[in-house]
Order: sequence, then structure tokens, then C-alpha cells
Amino acid sequence: MTKQKPLYQTIYEELYHKISSSTYEVGSYLPSESELQKAYGVSRITVRRVLTDLEQDGYIKKIKGKGSVVLPKKKYSDLYELTGFSEDAKRNGCKPSSIILKSEMRPASVTVAEFLQIEPEEDVFYLERLRLLNGRISGIFITYISTRFHLPLEADQFDADTSLYDFYEKNNVHLGDASETIEAIMTTPEIRKSMFLDKDEPIFYRERITYNDINLPIEYSKNYYRANEYKYVVRMHRDR
Repeated sequence: MTKQKPLYQTIYEELYHKISSSTYEVGSYLPSESELQKAYGVSRITVRRVLTDLEQDGYIKKIKGKGSVVLPKKKYSDLYELTGFSEDAKRNGCKPSSIILKSEMRPASVTVAEFLQIEPEEDVFYLERLRLLNGRISGIFITYISTRFHLPLEADQFDADTSLYDFYEKNNVHLGDASETIEAIMTTPEIRKSMFLDKDEPIFYRERITYNDINLPIEYSKNYYRANEYKYVVRMHRDR
């Protein structure tokens, strides 16, 4: 005997399918609560439960006096595999690009030197980029690149479509591993201004040291992402 699914789950799955297939496009509104009641022949309590679950799962946002707006799909990033912003974006069906804010040689601070395993005041290439997905601001990336690999680190090497990881590989610097920390932080006035945020809000902060195939640091990066657009997947292994 097959156990029948609860009605609210059936409605949830149908609305989710319409959202994921873009029947309800990003920025559009779902039918009103009363329209959903009539369409599915259910109570207002059932409809509200479905909408609450969709909101908690990040697919819609309920706006008082307007209804339930469809949110952009969250981009998934697998924390088991070493990938860059451009690779993640393309896997999620998005077009990555950048606006170069700064690109210059500058002396390494004590902290940067420690991460890159070089001497303080040694030159590093500083690259600051506004990262975009499908033309919309997704985050701001600050990268310090070591000069030990004799890469062609000049401003004209980087443009709107440059992937740093591709740049390294094309110049025979082969990626190995990375060490990364991720935390949720509140924006600073400087970050809000750079990312054109209207108000203070939580964002993801990712700090990464990327190494080559013989475990020498290539770059140290500080990356700030809009938290409402990302979801991270972590794979865990249990030792036996």
C-alpha cells in the first residue's frame, strides 16, 4: 500500500518545478494566496505553509502588500574541488565577467608576505575586481599574486573576461591545492560602496591561499560575495 504524499508537498513540488523551469521567471510574482487556494482547492493555511517553505528554501520572498516574488537561483559551489569564480559560474549556466578596479605592483604587507611565504615589502601584484554574473554584481575580489613564478603581471593582461586560474595554467603555473576559510560577516561602508549595496547586510567572506603543484603559494585572495545568491556544498569523509 503506497503512502500518499501530503497535499501541501504536492503543491510545493509543482510550484518549485514552475520556478526552476522559469514558468515563473525571476522577479515575477506567484499567484496570490486566494488564487492558489482556488487553483488547488485547499485552505489558506495550506497555501501559507507552501509559501513559507518556498521562502525558507530561498526560492521566493514574501513582500507585504505585493505578494511572493521569485528570487534568482542560488549558485552552488562544491567545496571539495578547487575551482575558480569563472568555472563555478559557467557550471551554473551563468556568464562571468569583471570590472577591474585596481591592478598594480605594491609591496607586500606582513600578513600578505606570511601567506605567500615571501619577505615583507617584496613586490606582489595587486588585483581588485568587481565580479559579475550575467551583468549583475556578485562580489568584490582582492587578489595578491606572487612574483616568484615570473608571470606576465601587467595591467594589460587582465580584462573583463580573464579567469586567473586559466591565466596561471596558460603560463605554465599548474594549480595544486588551496586552503580556504569561509565566514558570514556584515558589510563595511567601503564594501557596501564598492558592491553598490543599499544597506548593511550579511555577506560571505572567503579567504583563500592557492598553491601550485609543488605546494608553493601562487596567490592570496580576499573575496566578498552577496550571501543571498550562493549556497555551498561540503563533502565529508568519515575515517574508519
